[in-house]
Parts: sequence; structure tokens; C-alpha cells
Amino acid sequence: MEKIIEREKGVQQELRDLGKTKFLVSIEGSSQPDQIVDYNTILDYVNKQMDDNTDPAEVYWKFKSIVSHQGPLQTNHPDYKGSSYNVMVAWEDGSYTYEPLKIIAADDPVTCALYAKQNNLLNTPGWKQFKGIAKRDKKMIRLLNQSKLRSFRTAPIYKNGFQVPRNPEEAIAIDNANGNTRWQDSMALELAQIQEYQTFRDLGKGTPGPEGYKKIKVHFVFDVKHDGRHKSRLVAGGHLTDTPVDSVYSGVVSLRSLRLVLFLAELYKLKVWGADIGNAYLEAKTKEKVFIIAGKGFGNLEGHTLVIDKALYGLKSSGLRWHQRLVDVLRDMGFEMSKADPDVWMRQNENI
Repeated sequence: MEKIIEREKGVQQELRDLGKTKFLVSIEGSSQPDQIVDYNTILDYVNKQMDDNTDPAEVYWKFKSIVSHQGPLQTNHPDYKGSSYNVMVAWEDGSYTYEPLKIIAADDPVTCALYAKQNNLLNTPGWKQFKGIAKRDKKMIRLLNQSKLRSFRTAPIYKNGFQVPRNPEEAIAIDNANGNTRWQDSMALELAQIQEYQTFRDLGKGTPGPEGYKKIKVHFVFDVKHDGRHKSRLVAGGHLTDTPVDSVYSGVVSLRSLRLVLFLAELYKLKVWGADIGNAYLEAKTKEKVFIIAGKGFGNLEGHTLVIDKALYGLKSSGLRWHQRLVDVLRDMGFEMSKADPDVWMRQNENI
């Protein structure tokens, strides 16, 4: 547990404004003296503590370390559990149990390799399998740090009181467990909107992709809004596409420009409106030549070859295509681009 003692003295106001204020922090369980920690690092500590509050009953293979071993064991040995060696595992709840080496190795070979190296077991039958990992010290340490997070990745994710699935199969399982169809309804709504925007061009079932087009995949991303709404977003695997030769940069209005616009609105007593454009990217067409083979979530289109015609979320150029589409619409409405910020648009108001 981290305890904030006081804010660092003598910090300039400019640094405070930038969120770079530092604090004197006492970290429980640490042998180090009190530390000066910046604001962002403290937020990381807080987020980690929140993540660590996952229900222990829902976490799988969450252990601290391997502390000892026994073996080699014969098949008739009373402690034999299907492996010639057992390892004593220190679990996060403070308990210790002997588990078969092959089971622990299948889930976390890096921790096993580190233990074998520290105890000179790499040339011992049953432990030689970890030699390749243990040879690369730097890489092994990096993999070890990654493996420590693995148990958290297998744990359920919760947001705003609801479990968030990682894929459609898990979404259906959560719905079945809860006795509702919230996640399935959100996926159906997303696919309906995708069809409404004519995002895909259907070439028929079993049809090969067009010449010069690349086959990619799509997947769902799930989220729960603050009001409990379940959201599903179909996202293209843009990492599978080639990097465009031309720039795909899409500008965003600066915070300074936004403040200036609000100031002018207040000065001239103008109304300020906020709006959200649903499925904004799908308003634009894509120039990327990609297609997919529809999966089970596409209903009657399963197995069909679908060419992506719209700027689907996830494609590398979708942000730019949407920006260009918005520019065209604003010009048609009589707006002109500001010379100071290209993402601020203005139109003459005849009533002023």
C-alpha cells in the first residue's frame, strides 16, 4: 500500500500546471526509504491496486514463485502426480502446495527456467527443457516480467459493475450466465448499423477475393458505458495491412483552440452545442484494398467474401478518410477553415 505524505516543496507553478507535481510517498513492504514520486507514477500505483482487487476465486494460476522441488519421483511414489518432479509453489494467498513440474511449466516456463538456473538444474534430466530460455539472461528477465502479468490477463475484466468479454464466445457465455442477451443485442446492433452504412460489398459465398486485394480479419471490442450500456464495436485488423505510402495523419483540434472558441462564444453570448457523430468513420469510403471472410457473427452472410468499402475502425487510413469527409461536408455548409488552426472552422453569422 502506498501512502502519500506531502507534496514536494518548491515546485514551480508551471510544472504543477503540467501535472508534474511530485509527492513524498511511503511504500509499505519496501526496504527503500520514503521516495519522491511524480503524479503520473502515483496514478499507476492506484490503477494497479484497483486491478489487484479482482475476486481471488476468479483468478487462475496466480502464484508468486517456486520455492523448492522434490524428485525425481517414480510412478509408484505416493507424491507422483504425472511428472517426475514436483515444485513447491508459493501462491498469492500465502499458501504453499506441491504441483507437477509439467503443469507449472506449461503455464509459466520462464519462472521454471529461472528456478532451474538458480539451483543448477539445467543439466538435470527433467529440467533440460528450460536451457534455451535460461541462456538468454536479458530476454529471460523480460519474459519473467511479462509472465507475472499472465494471471491477470486470464482473470475476468469488470467495468462499471459488469463483466466485459474478450470475444463473442465469452460474450454469449456471460449472457447465458446472467440470463439475458445484453452483449448479444449489442453485437447485433453493431452489425445492423454496419449493414445500414453499406460497409461491406458482398461477393457471394466461397468467392475468392478480388485481384490486388488483401485478406484481413475483423474482431469485436467490448465496453460498458457509465450508464450501463453495453457497447460492441467491430474493428478491422489494420495490423495485417501494408503501411500506406502516403501520410495517414489526421489532425485534432488543440486544447488552446477549444478554449479560445469557448471564450469567443462567451464574449459574444453565443450558444455552444456539443454533438457526437455515431459510427463517424463509416460515413467515409476507404481507399485500402482489403476483404474478409464473414464469420459466425454475420448470420446469413457467414462464409461470404466481403470487400470493405467504408473506412472501418481499425484500418490505418480510416482516421484520415473521416477527416477528409468532414472537411467536405463543412465546406458544403459554408464553413471556412481557420488559418490559425485547420481544425477550427468558421461561418459568417448574418445575425451578428
